[in-house]
Amino acid sequence: FDIDDSGSLSALTDGLLVIRHLFGFTGDTLIAGATDSSARRSTATDISAYLTAAENELDIDGSGDVVALTDGLLLIRYLFDFRGDALISGAVGTSATRTTSAEIEDYIKARVPSS
Repeated sequence: FDIDDSGSLSALTDGLLVIRHLFGFTGDTLIAGATDSSARRSTATDISAYLTAAENELDIDGSGDVVALTDGLLLIRYLFDFRGDALISGAVGTSATRTTSAEIEDYIKARVPSS
């Protein structure tokens, strides 16, 4: 989930890039103010290509659909350190296979770059 390939995760860069992508933003509107200064992937073209290729990984709740207001929201909440009910409340799809905060947290943690 290190979308901009900066070596770290941040809600206001990586999380925002995912949400914008899932809402259909492209070009400058996708990346404006949303890449880290140390990003190795910073162009809209590169980020769009990366996120499109990683679409299956973005299905955080396991519903089979990648949606901004479920999967994107779960990721950005996680990156803002929401845990437990605060992480999943109103953000898990109706056909989700990962429905508990522990399942969601484990799924995201498994995709976080090592420190």
